[in-house]
Amino acid sequence: SNIITEHNTHRSVKSYQGLFILNTAGKAEGADAVIADVTQAIVESGGKVGEVQKHDNRPFSRVVDKKITSGFYATIPFEVVKEELDSLTSKLNERPDVHRLLVTNA
Repeated sequence: SNIITEHNTHRSVKSYQGLFILNTAGKAEGADAVIADVTQAIVESGGKVGEVQKHDNRPFSRVVDKKITSGFYATIPFEVVKEELDSLTSKLNERPDVHRLLVTNA
């Protein structure tokens, strides 16, 4: 059990950039609500959120689902312990209002 304690002290916080494509049916106020929920989810997993950049609603160049032809884009920089990233991204990807999420190292 010593090893586990040792390992936990070395959990490293990393910086990421999240590009979110939100499924808000083109409503900007819907995007604000989703962004608030997403930032809360990041904080709940022990992370810190940077300055959110909201982009506009853009039509998709490739439409995969005929019901969703455009999305509201937002960039959310955040810091989280590397070990938490997978569970956080899968939790966010499960949300119906998050159409797509691309996370890159900041």
